[in-house]
Amino acid sequence: MQLERKLKYAIMSNDIDKIHSVFDDIYITYGRLVYFKIMQYIENKSDVEELTQEVFISFYNNILYVEVKNIKYYLLTSAKNKSIDYLRKKREKIVFDENMVYEYEDIKSTNIEYESIIEKMKMFLSELEIEIILKHNIDGYSFKEIANEYNRPVNTILSIYNRSLKKFKKGCEKNEIK
Repeated sequence: MQLERKLKYAIMSNDIDKIHSVFDDIYITYGRLVYFKIMQYIENKSDVEELTQEVFISFYNNILYVEVKNIKYYLLTSAKNKSIDYLRKKREKIVFDENMVYEYEDIKSTNIEYESIIEKMKMFLSELEIEIILKHNIDGYSFKEIANEYNRPVNTILSIYNRSLKKFKKGCEKNEIK
């Protein structure tokens, strides 16, 4: 929420340097996350990098016109939409029903790099731990939304999330996995 507040004040001040500074902070904070989200859908690294840049350029061009209450959610939604648009343009496989396009999360990803990260997570984490990490970091769910989905208290979800991250990091360091 701090970045949203900084962005709002920078825009209100009409100071381009402040806006650029906040935008740099946003890019540093969410750049890798957006890249990882796009990587769920797109295999080619150069395409993923280009789409990541497009997400941030689009965000920068729209911040003066759209009030963004949750930057992370906005960027991840934009990344997902840009990925789907890219696949449509390339006429990649898209599953249609009569009236709807199925969510790509429902279709197993074919991206080898993304799948290898998930496989590394499976070495050290339970299915629940992986789901909570992905729902929060990739799909942009709040801990409250995750808690509601699993019918558990928010603090329990937070504990699982934090312990899982530590366990994964420690497991990778101990086994020298990159």
